[in-house]
Amino acid sequence: MISIDSFLEKMAGYVLAPFQSQEVFLSSVSGAITAFSNLQSKTGWLYLLTSILIASIIYAFEKRRGSNRSISLSQFLFPREIYLHRSAIVDYKFVAIDLTIKLVVYTPLISGFSMLVYKAAAAPFAGLSALGLPLEGVLVGTIAIPILALVVADFGFFLSHYLMHKIPLLWYFHEVHHSAEVLTPVTVYRTHPVEDLINVIIASTLAGIGAASYTSVTGNEVDLPTMFGINVIQFVFFAFAFQLRHSHIWFSYGPVLSWIFISPAQHQIHHSTDPKHWDRNFGFMFAFWDAIFGSLYIPRTRETLRIGVPNADPRDFSSVPRLYFLPFAKAVRWCQRSVQQRLGLTVR
Repeated sequence: MISIDSFLEKMAGYVLAPFQSQEVFLSSVSGAITAFSNLQSKTGWLYLLTSILIASIIYAFEKRRGSNRSISLSQFLFPREIYLHRSAIVDYKFVAIDLTIKLVVYTPLISGFSMLVYKAAAAPFAGLSALGLPLEGVLVGTIAIPILALVVADFGFFLSHYLMHKIPLLWYFHEVHHSAEVLTPVTVYRTHPVEDLINVIIASTLAGIGAASYTSVTGNEVDLPTMFGINVIQFVFFAFAFQLRHSHIWFSYGPVLSWIFISPAQHQIHHSTDPKHWDRNFGFMFAFWDAIFGSLYIPRTRETLRIGVPNADPRDFSSVPRLYFLPFAKAVRWCQRSVQQRLGLTVR
């Protein structure tokens, strides 16, 4: 078990890591740049490039059908009404600030928690090695178990996303992401720090327990073959039009593959204000979690979507300070109302 002193010492080490040297600090505050230059980032340049390529193919296909004869490729890819929308402008400001401070302020804390979960989870499974379970070999140990670990981690992201929609106190922080009135690839970073923390707590706990149990049994680390420092499955997923999920470009995987993977069209539907789309398609990578929980929505044809939060006041999300601090104010008011209701007091 990890003692309190050891826990605090390790957490302090993670929190102070960005300040070890001037070079480390400068690297930490360059998050807005590395988000697009580093292929370990979901918005790495290669993923943006492949999404533009797929979008260009979609444009050519639709033009042959007569849908885009009046607009150029650049207008199709980057329409002014989307990329210069007031909501998109707020996105750019928020992301520029958040990615600059993220690696210094709260990513070290989140990373430290993730690693400590893994180490703490290893202790209860320490005796599993005596069971002699057949988890070695290329097929099981090198392929099946790492893929299972990825599936478990993905379920963690699904579960945290699901809970943020179902629990009002958590929704106020996730609402920041949904408050975007238009979708661009930058919108993926329009997330409140509290939401990032919730995602890591749930996903890291599940993934950490799974990884620790495997390591305890076999003595090996969970390791999936990688490309450019990212595991192969995630690399392919990010490279195959991932950026289009936060965009105006409709791209569905069709009636079969959409049961397995969340397509860009399905995630756009998740952002829709249409009542029939509410609380649908929570999945990050895999769609079968939504199928199991009854929240899967697979469009039969292209649908016209209005993006945003239903019945919301756009002024609530019109500036960077509001995106950061308004969720806390809403959460406090919700707690006050909840306490008043329990005490039988008049709720205003």
